[in-house]
Amino acid sequence: MAPLRTFHLWLSSLGVGLLPGAQGTYASLLVAGLVALWLSLGGAPLSGAPYALLTGAVIALALWSSHMALRQRVFGGSPDPGQIVIDEAAGMLLAMWGITSLGWQLVAALVLFRIFDIVKPLGVGALQRLPGAWGVVADDLLAGLYALAVWRLLAWVPTLL
Repeated sequence: MAPLRTFHLWLSSLGVGLLPGAQGTYASLLVAGLVALWLSLGGAPLSGAPYALLTGAVIALALWSSHMALRQRVFGGSPDPGQIVIDEAAGMLLAMWGITSLGWQLVAALVLFRIFDIVKPLGVGALQRLPGAWGVVADDLLAGLYALAVWRLLAWVPTLL
């Protein structure tokens, strides 16, 4: 395999997309695990300009690497190969916005993101039908925003009581 093609294979799959089974879940767990490590080592909360820049960069990288992997047919002719999981990483970063420490919010963001990504409610499935990399990435971004909205709502409800 040509070096550039190999690069696109590894970048778009984050390595875990090459494993058999639930590649999207593996990628989501990878991101949640890295965030858990970051927070346990005293890393900054997942908010503000640095986190927005990181998230924006991963979204842009997801669009670009998905486009290149699809264009080069790295994973065959599927319009949304399961091996491309960098889109799940981008969606998870959106879902985790505002998390300040290890706790239920991280678990909720992970579980809710996977539910919304798998079930594809309220426009998530429609976005997946967009052409090319847009369809690969956009559905995961909306699933991430839905997960964010739900866990933030759950965190807010006790303050009303």
